[in-house]
Amino acid sequence: MLNLYLSFYNNCDSPRPWGLYFQDSATPQMEGLVELHDNIMFYLVIILFGVGWIMISIVRNYTNINSPISHKYLNHGKFVPTRKCFKYSPLNYKIYTTTRTYSTLLDKYKIIPAKTYEDTYSMKKLIIEENKGKSGIYMWTNKHTNNIYVEQSNNISKRFINYFNFSYIKSKDSFIISRALIKYGYSNFSFTILEYCKISDLLVREQYYFDILEPQYNIFKLAGSSLGFNHSEKTKEKFSKALKGVYTQDKSALFGRLHTEETKKLMSLKKSGENNSLYGKTPSEYTKNLIREKALNIKVSDETKLKMNINRGNPVNIYEKYSSDDLKIIGSFVSARRAGKFLDMSGSTVIKYMNSGAIFKDRYKFSSK
Repeated sequence: MLNLYLSFYNNCDSPRPWGLYFQDSATPQMEGLVELHDNIMFYLVIILFGVGWIMISIVRNYTNINSPISHKYLNHGKFVPTRKCFKYSPLNYKIYTTTRTYSTLLDKYKIIPAKTYEDTYSMKKLIIEENKGKSGIYMWTNKHTNNIYVEQSNNISKRFINYFNFSYIKSKDSFIISRALIKYGYSNFSFTILEYCKISDLLVREQYYFDILEPQYNIFKLAGSSLGFNHSEKTKEKFSKALKGVYTQDKSALFGRLHTEETKKLMSLKKSGENNSLYGKTPSEYTKNLIREKALNIKVSDETKLKMNINRGNPVNIYEKYSSDDLKIIGSFVSARRAGKFLDMSGSTVIKYMNSGAIFKDRYKFSSK
């Protein structure tokens, strides 16, 4: 009887072969741990099946039509270019790359573009590959507004890469085309190569398309020129702050240069007579008063005054007589007035004795050397 009881106890207390469970607990603590394990495994299985069902539903049912994403930089659901799906023939390739743009201007003026790319986002790599090292005139077309932008480039591929650099177009937000690309997104623009041409002919051909297409996104209406464009006051202020004190003194392009006498005469002739902007004009009393008030409010530093005295005054050296033939210098002054002030005499008296070479009171001699 005892053996039978022990055999039954051993079978219940130990796991059987291939059993997916713990052995029977012998203490209340172990029984709680086993119950916790069973509960965790139950909920994990439920979560696994739930997440799996959601993932399979997304893969099977997601489409651009049923679940659109309205972010301008995402391209999910757009068509995939033909050349990425299968090995295309020359015929398919030609049809794919020469689709007409949304603008009717080209048809109106009977312009046959060299190449047209309907979706710049999905065809980015194709545009870069086909236009490496090529120069010509290209055009951006907004599919929603039909506004266009025309520009030249001696390397269309590199210029196109710049437009796809978001930090680049953000730094060029003063241009209308940059703001339009940011607002509408690349997929809403088509890219057209109007003409491939030599670098020497770019300006002429660009002006030709400016004249007939009248692009709305172009600020400048003259090829290779900023004529007609005015910077805002805010931009001018930025320029002023950025360049203030940069090209001064030895950094100036004219530092150390002196005009020849011939150049000075030519400059004088150019501004003389009728060529002078003030020729025949008389300042009004109001203008005179403004000039007078401005002159009275100018405060000159001592250093500036000294420089003005050096440039305008007569330098004077004062010698004192110690013997009949011995003279010793006792002071050098930038002007006769300062020399006279040193000896309590007028500047005109100093100049008089300096010009005559006479000795003042048989003691002081004045000289410019």
